[in-house]
Amino acid sequence: MVRLLGLALVALVGVGSPSQQAFAADPVNITYGYHPYWTGGWNGVIIKSKGLWKQHLPPGSTVNFEAHLTGPPMVNALLANKMQIGTMGDMPSLVATTKRSVADVRLVSVPMFSNGQNCNKILVRKDAPDFKTHQEAMAWISGKDFAVHRGTCTNRFSLAVIAKGGFTPSQVLNMPIEVIASNFEAGKLDAAAMWEPHARRAVELGHARYASTGAPWNETDADFTLMRQDFIEKHPEAAIGWMKAEIEAVKFMIENPEETARIVASETVGYTPQTAWSALYEKNGELIGGDPINYVGKMIFDDEVIDIMTKGYAFLHSVKVLKSPDAPENAYNDMPVTEALKQMGLTAPIGEIPGVPRKEVE
Repeated sequence: MVRLLGLALVALVGVGSPSQQAFAADPVNITYGYHPYWTGGWNGVIIKSKGLWKQHLPPGSTVNFEAHLTGPPMVNALLANKMQIGTMGDMPSLVATTKRSVADVRLVSVPMFSNGQNCNKILVRKDAPDFKTHQEAMAWISGKDFAVHRGTCTNRFSLAVIAKGGFTPSQVLNMPIEVIASNFEAGKLDAAAMWEPHARRAVELGHARYASTGAPWNETDADFTLMRQDFIEKHPEAAIGWMKAEIEAVKFMIENPEETARIVASETVGYTPQTAWSALYEKNGELIGGDPINYVGKMIFDDEVIDIMTKGYAFLHSVKVLKSPDAPENAYNDMPVTEALKQMGLTAPIGEIPGVPRKEVE
C-alpha cells in the first residue's frame, strides 16, 4: 500500500478569518503556471481572466501568469523556484513530487477528476468505418499503429487498456500531441489517444472521430495543482488564499459554461468558443463509452485520487521515467485546500459538470 501522507508541515499560528489573514500576512509575488490547452487546467484560465486571486491574497501581492503547452516545463520551473504554483496533468505532477534532492514540491489539490472523460480519449481517422458498437471500434484498431504522447496521461491510459485486452495495436508510436493532430489531418494515422481539448478540435475540424473514453475500462483521469513546500511554510495564508481562488474558478466553470468557453477561446490559438464548450460540456455518447459526468471538482485526496496516483507512479516507473514505482512520503499537502474549504463553508467535491446535448455556442 503506497503511503501518501497529506500532513501539513506548517503551523497555522495566527491564521484566523480571511480578513484577519489579509491584514496579518505579508504580500507575495507569485509566478503561476497554467495550461490553457488542457481542460483540466482551465481553472487557471478563469483565475487569471476573472482576477479571482485579488480578493484572496494579502494586499500588495502580485501574480505573473505563465501559459504552458505541456506540463514538463512547469515542473522544471517549480523545481528552480521560478514558479511557486502550477496546475497540470497527472503524470508531470507526479514526477514533480519525486525530485526532493532538487526541491520539495507537493500536490495540493485535485481541481479535475473524471471517469476517463478528459484525458482518456481514443480517436480514429476520419474515414474509419461507421462502427455500430464500441467493441467493433476496438476490434478495428487492433492490428494497426497507435500513437500516444509519451509519458502523459494518454500514454498510461493506452497501455492500461492494452494490458486489459481492450485492443492490440501493431505498435505504439510515441508522438507529441501536435504531431498526432497533424497526422490525423494528413490522413496518415489510423488511431491515437488524445486529451481534451486537442481531441475535440481534431473532431470539430473533421480530421478524426471519437472511438472511446476511459470509462469502459474504469480508467480515470485527473489534474493537480502543485505548490513548493517552502512557499506553503513561509506563506500559509497565501497558499490558502490561492486555493480559495481555485475553488471559485471551478465553481465558475460549473455554473457558467458559455462564458467559460468564450474565455478559453480568447486564451488559445485555433480554438473557437464552440470547440472549447464541446470539449468540456458536450455529452460523450454511449457508443464511445461516455460517462454521464464529464468533470468533477474533486479538490481533495480521497481514495479514487490515491488510486490514480498509485497507478501513475507505477506507470512512470515502468516507462523508466522514475526510479521507484512508489510515491514519495508526503507526496501531497492538503492543508491549503482543506483550510480553504473550511473557511468557505464548503465540502468536497464542490460540484460536477454533467455531459449535455450539443448546443451552438458563439
